[in-house]
Amino acid sequence: MGRGRVSADDDAAPVVAAAAGLLAARPYAEVNLEDVADAAGLTVDEVLARVGDLHAVAAAVLTAEGGSMRAAMAAARERSDDPLDVLVTTFRLVGENMASRVEVRAGMRLAAESHRHFPERHIDPYRTWRAFVVGQLAEAEERELLRPGVDVEEVAWLLVSAGMGTKGLLEFRDAWDEAPQRLEGVAATAVGLVAAPVRPAR
Repeated sequence: MGRGRVSADDDAAPVVAAAAGLLAARPYAEVNLEDVADAAGLTVDEVLARVGDLHAVAAAVLTAEGGSMRAAMAAARERSDDPLDVLVTTFRLVGENMASRVEVRAGMRLAAESHRHFPERHIDPYRTWRAFVVGQLAEAEERELLRPGVDVEEVAWLLVSAGMGTKGLLEFRDAWDEAPQRLEGVAATAVGLVAAPVRPAR
């Protein structure tokens, strides 16, 4: 377990931002507190006083990333009450977060390493996204917005695995600026294959 807790005050913010820049580019095991201190323009003792150890800083990055994803889901629901539109919009908004926020990219990398370094958080990105996608598809099915015979579980697997695969390719190519378009395209293509040809009137 890490020592210390990141505070909510302004003193912690530059440390977390500096750590995010490092953790977005390098595995957690290759980053140390001295690296974070150098990136933040502080001493190690100052970093410890502001936020605690590296585990605490990385946990704050994970929290920021998770919060951004939940905010994207909520924002999409505010824009439309059509569950299929919500799916496509959410993927787009998440892509925008990936493109513009280094703490999101760092959090995604940390999430992939979480079983080893953050077991106490029980992070499972696939489980989280599957639950969201299944929920939206199930609502669409109930409202007769899907083609007859669509297997919601199979479509959810397809959509989530395609989204996560796209994220991996964007990371490999360092093409984060393409994330909004690519993720929206993945979701729109999948939705187009399963949506009812004519949607019932509201």
